Amino acid sequence: MRVGYYLPPLRDFIAPATQDTPMSPSSSAISSVFHQASREARGLVEQLVRKKGESLDWVDDLRQLQEHFMDKSPQKAQRDCRSGCSACCMTVQVDITPIEAIAVRDYMKSYLDQEALQKVEQRLVHVTKRRIAQIRAQAPATPLACAMLGMDGRCQIYPARPVICSGVFSLDHYSCDEARENAQGGDYSPTVPLDNDALQATGGISGTLQRVLVEKGLDGNLYELNSAVLVALRTPNVLARYLAKEDLFRSAICTDAHSPPRKRNAPPPKFLRRQSNRSA
Repeated sequence: MRVGYYLPPLRDFIAPATQDTPMSPSSSAISSVFHQASREARGLVEQLVRKKGESLDWVDDLRQLQEHFMDKSPQKAQRDCRSGCSACCMTVQVDITPIEAIAVRDYMKSYLDQEALQKVEQRLVHVTKRRIAQIRAQAPATPLACAMLGMDGRCQIYPARPVICSGVFSLDHYSCDEARENAQGGDYSPTVPLDNDALQATGGISGTLQRVLVEKGLDGNLYELNSAVLVALRTPNVLARYLAKEDLFRSAICTDAHSPPRKRNAPPPKFLRRQSNRSA
């Protein structure tokens, strides 16, 4: 299962409650938290698009909104994630928007030394080639560690990590360890109990980010994390060109081609058609 959101397929990721996992989310249904986070994210993302500010400002502002909801989760005290625990980073295929990939690129350029940056780029190339081979059934579907993981198991771009990465909290790290041992490529066990409200808020924010980008004529499709960051890292003036609506991520692995420029011949998404009808 991929981890990424385009409204509303949360039910594909949220673990249902069972007698064996009493702390699992109580329902896979879209909750009021999802809708509230989505509403608040809309104004924020529209403002970010208008300002055309630095990519790291995008991530900081989105993270502040995300933390506002995550801090109120009734399951906050039950979270069992810890520094150096990278089970999800070792197994899950993360899908992100281009602006998030650009933020990761800008963070690495600013805060990693040249040697560390070169090592990350080498890992990005390796993971991307391997992922493409898996898609083409030319390599076994084994899990691939995120290229941003350091040798100590810690994320090297933690302050600029994508929204989805900062919104998923396990309630049982033993379940994560078991999932890491048994996972197939790109999969994550649905038996891992997660903080439901944090996940719902993250889904609302991520989905709305994609929607607003599409509405403003920007690329809001989802791309596999490693391949998207690799493109951003190797593209000069990437932020300015992205905001100028250049098609920069065509060589990245697109995991959800829901809108232009990846889905050129498709009608506008339903939410844009409804908006047009209301305007008329």
